[in-house]
Amino acid sequence: MPEGFLTQSKHRFEINTTPGTDPGTYARMGQGFTGVEPSNNEEVDQTAYLTDDGWLRSTVMGGQLILTFSGHRYYGDEAQDFIFSRQFSLGTERETDYRWTMPDGTIVEGDCTLAEITGASGEANAKGEITVAVHFNGKPNVTPPDTTTTTTTT
Repeated sequence: MPEGFLTQSKHRFEINTTPGTDPGTYARMGQGFTGVEPSNNEEVDQTAYLTDDGWLRSTVMGGQLILTFSGHRYYGDEAQDFIFSRQFSLGTERETDYRWTMPDGTIVEGDCTLAEITGASGEANAKGEITVAVHFNGKPNVTPPDTTTTTTTT
């Protein structure tokens, strides 16, 4: 298990570029992407009870995992070319599967929708700026890291 501070590049993000096929074709999302912002997009119920002197209690009632990527458009990259081929599509054409492997080995995966695809934009003498948000559809499957070790003696 890793220890200490790790760079974001130790995360592995993969998108299925052949949705609807089993097992699918996963391409790494990395080339051209400079950052990722995970969020839980939570639905929070805030209720004041008579016993709480006017103070609120919060209960998370629902949520959606969203990974928002930013970076530069890199033509010829399998993941980026797949994403931008869907930029002007709607509905199920924006749906696929996604896998996020964290540095400790935890795997988060599930169905997703590609949203907020923007770019390439920017100044004439700069790399084209892009963003895309990966919205997981429903609760993602989370597989904890394999912490078992086997010892062989001879």
